[in-house]
Amino acid sequence: MRFKIQACLGILFLFAGSAKSQFLQFTPPGGPEGRQETVQERLEREVRQAPYHLGPVRIAPLVGFRDVAYVRDLFASGDARSDVTATAGAGFRAYLRTGRKMTWIAQALPEYVWWQKRTEARRLNLSGGVETVFLLNRLTIDAAVSRLEQQRLVTPEIPELVNAASDLGRLDAELELSTALRPFVSARWARQDGLVEDREDDPAVERIALLDRDEQVVRAGLHWYPREDWMIGLGAEHSKTDFDSSTLGSSNEGTSPVLELLIDRPHFYVRGDLAARSLTATEGSRFVDYDGLTGSVSLNLVPRSRLETWLYANREIVYAVSEDYPYLQDERFGLSFGIGVGERVRFRIFTETGSNDYTAFSPAAPERSDDLTAYGGALRFTLTEALALSVQLMRLELDSNLPDNDRSYTSGGLSVTLRGNLTGRNL
Repeated sequence: MRFKIQACLGILFLFAGSAKSQFLQFTPPGGPEGRQETVQERLEREVRQAPYHLGPVRIAPLVGFRDVAYVRDLFASGDARSDVTATAGAGFRAYLRTGRKMTWIAQALPEYVWWQKRTEARRLNLSGGVETVFLLNRLTIDAAVSRLEQQRLVTPEIPELVNAASDLGRLDAELELSTALRPFVSARWARQDGLVEDREDDPAVERIALLDRDEQVVRAGLHWYPREDWMIGLGAEHSKTDFDSSTLGSSNEGTSPVLELLIDRPHFYVRGDLAARSLTATEGSRFVDYDGLTGSVSLNLVPRSRLETWLYANREIVYAVSEDYPYLQDERFGLSFGIGVGERVRFRIFTETGSNDYTAFSPAAPERSDDLTAYGGALRFTLTEALALSVQLMRLELDSNLPDNDRSYTSGGLSVTLRGNLTGRNL
């Protein structure tokens, strides 16, 4: 079966973020969008940019539209199906400081997903959450609970926009024992749900519900800062995943040593997050044990103030919906270039190559490997400090060694946002 999706207008993808304590799910191509901020840097920037006041509360509105798209599915049988979709959202982020060291953040972002023909796929997605940041003398704590409902690509096996929900609770803490040594702990509790109950028109999409699961990830260790712009972290991470359905039987758990690296210089930036992962099946599961190195490494070079280059690589395992394979190893290498034109225009292009290598439940299953190629670009216009316009293009191709499993995703689009990123992120 071959899927081909062509979108004439629409925002493309969610850019990859930090690999730290990420759950095993597909990340669309594009690579890092920028350097990672510290909790304090991010909080100061957001509060500074919030334009409205309601007593002690500062408010930043979130308004815009995305995924205004023409979608065409092409199947191996030759049957074609086309439709038009659009997503519009309006919400806010609010900031309340209770003392000099504690800040509360609340976000609400309802979005309406509209399809012209697929009326069963129309949906009001409700996202929001609450976050608390403590910036104490030697202790930083960042805790949040949130829900993100969004139409997106969920798995490379089915390159089609579907609604999915993520409920997340997280806690990050770092203690400054000395200038150089800082122990840390990071914990995540998540619930992943594919909102595809009404997709009776497409049995393949309905299989995404098999990925519904609960996940727990806890990481702890020590950060060493040999100098102000260097960080080396060593620790251990324990993860546990419980699937709702026994059809796939992929529940698992494991403990892995981890290595973190950060070098943040004005013209040179390196970030690495690697785990020697070892996952085994829990009781009653058919999960095939996995032992291997996973994580991501990125290098940012800025030879001039308006020109930057990113080199990046990542390897993760992604749960599969196929009855023959519990997971695939998604391995990619990418390169991107960005350049600024004046103060308000920025252009970025990227290319990626890699493979999706499937692990089978049984030796009787055929060996499967899909070659991955992706490329795209984005042009962003900052019209005012609050208003931004983006034009984007992306193509993803997956060529399988098994017949009738080639598929691709192609889109080009437009997004307009006021005060914020409507692609969303968990608080």
